Amino acid sequence: MKPTHFLSAMALTVSLPAMAGPMGEAMEETIGEVRDEWHRIDWGEFLVRVGGSHIRPDDRSSQLKFVLLQSFDLYRTRWEFDSETTWNISAVWRPMEHWGVELMYIDGAEYDVDLSAFYVYPGRNSIDLGKFEATSSNVFINWYPLEATCLWRPYLGLGVNYTDYHDDHLDGEFSSYLVDADLATGPGVLRLGHSWGPAAQIGADVTPIRSTPLLLNFALLYFKSDTDATVRFPTRFGTDRLRSKFDYDPWVINFGIGYKF
Repeated sequence: MKPTHFLSAMALTVSLPAMAGPMGEAMEETIGEVRDEWHRIDWGEFLVRVGGSHIRPDDRSSQLKFVLLQSFDLYRTRWEFDSETTWNISAVWRPMEHWGVELMYIDGAEYDVDLSAFYVYPGRNSIDLGKFEATSSNVFINWYPLEATCLWRPYLGLGVNYTDYHDDHLDGEFSSYLVDADLATGPGVLRLGHSWGPAAQIGADVTPIRSTPLLLNFALLYFKSDTDATVRFPTRFGTDRLRSKFDYDPWVINFGIGYKF
């Protein structure tokens, strides 16, 4: 090694401890900030999602009956209908790190309703009652327990549900039964109305790729929805009605994709 090179190396070695003071600490702090920023997920202030909903109603109800009992054929009957699948859309505003306000719309799920424990016709224990659709709108306050450095963020939400029952239609077979039983003089109509009730959910937003604004969502919802169902029909003296206390109260599983900004 030439003397000049040796002297230069010695000078650099002597100067390194001096740099390990304020300048070294500043460099270390800068590197730490860059590392933290890289690990942080840009969740944004707004999330928009769209996806599918699988709805499993509770389908409990009281008997479909007159105000004053007039037909033993209907005394023990119950509403029965299956689960349905539809689509949903939601938007979340997160004004703070761990809190968000969510609006969710679940489109109308159409149900075919049977009246079980109906033994009028031989060899059968049910009759087709009718159809209806149920559309749900929800408002949630969500709490996110994890920090924004996580690729997935679970949340809990509490809120209010509004369910609108529409396109309700009484089946022709049930209208014929009312006429044949001399209870009605013509076709009847089915009406369910709407309801308000509490709602709750648990879910998670997941960022599959750190550098993209896309996300995946899974959520489980439950809300209360009760209404008074009525079947109105003409009689010789005007009109009469059957009524039932209808409990919808569904569990809903949501899957969706979204965008954050």
